[in-house]
Amino acid sequence: MSNKKTNKWLYRFSVTREVDVEESSSSKDSKGKEVTVTKVITKEEPVFFGIRKPTRKLFDEGELFYGVTMSQGIKSGLLTKAQLSKRYDNDGGVLSEPDKEKYAQLYLELFELENELQRAQLNLEKASEKKKKEELTSILQKMNEARTQIQEFESAQSNIFDQTAENRARNKTIMWWVLHLANITDDKGEALSAFFGEGGYDEKLENYDVKEDDGDLHIIEAMRKFAYFISYWYNGQANTEEEFANIDKALNEEEESEEESTEESTEESTEESTEESTEESEKEPTEESVKEPEEEIEEEALEVKEVVAEVVEEDSKSELPKIKEEKTTSKPKQVKNKKESAREKI
Repeated sequence: MSNKKTNKWLYRFSVTREVDVEESSSSKDSKGKEVTVTKVITKEEPVFFGIRKPTRKLFDEGELFYGVTMSQGIKSGLLTKAQLSKRYDNDGGVLSEPDKEKYAQLYLELFELENELQRAQLNLEKASEKKKKEELTSILQKMNEARTQIQEFESAQSNIFDQTAENRARNKTIMWWVLHLANITDDKGEALSAFFGEGGYDEKLENYDVKEDDGDLHIIEAMRKFAYFISYWYNGQANTEEEFANIDKALNEEEESEEESTEESTEESTEESTEESTEESEKEPTEESVKEPEEEIEEEALEVKEVVAEVVEEDSKSELPKIKEEKTTSKPKQVKNKKESAREKI
């Protein structure tokens, strides 16, 4: 008889975290002595988590929690889906008469476009590829617009039933399962500890809030994945390891695309700010090229003072007795010219 045990995990996954590690390296200095250098390096290491398979006892507790939570919602005044639906039926339904007509018109339009697409595919067999592509693309665009409007109508109708006693109880029960099924494991799949600690619902929920407030990135990422996986499991959309793995893959791809879009938007904003600063710097006048009127007046005043000083100096030289007649006859003209220019500038 085989002693092989069944797998106790619905799904196991890992999240990387950054840790600071000290690394030492030995080398010899110029004198031949051995020197040890220690550096702190940031490395990534995996942390392993697991979603435990629920036992019969846990299923019973989960169903009881759902029923109690739903009763609390009804006592607080929330309506059930049946009550809300009946009330809307008595009032003529969720949609008004114009909305109903538009809703029916959109479905009829979508039906006609589908028929038109089939006819176009048959009639355009002998047409050129360019014409065929243009016709089919035009019809498909109209079909997508009609589907989008239909989805908006259906979404508005479904949102009305979000605030019901069943929906509130369902969301809180999913949280209950997250708190009770999340575990930390080792790389071999052995349970190390409950992710949200021991105790009942209230104690675990308090630990959930503490972890969320701490803001540790790898813990937040693990909590996010627990919520995704267990929500799909609770709704019956993931039961096997393969189905969980597909959800995990889609979640990772979504994160990568978000990071890429964030990086692209950051680069675009950086380029735009650089271009704007360059344009502003080109537009801004430099101190050398543009002078204020006050500075120009001051410079002119300085020039006038210099000319006046030269005139006074020339006058004093002309009175010296040893100056030759040639110089004395030529300089008064220069002095006169400088005096006139000085007066003009003043």
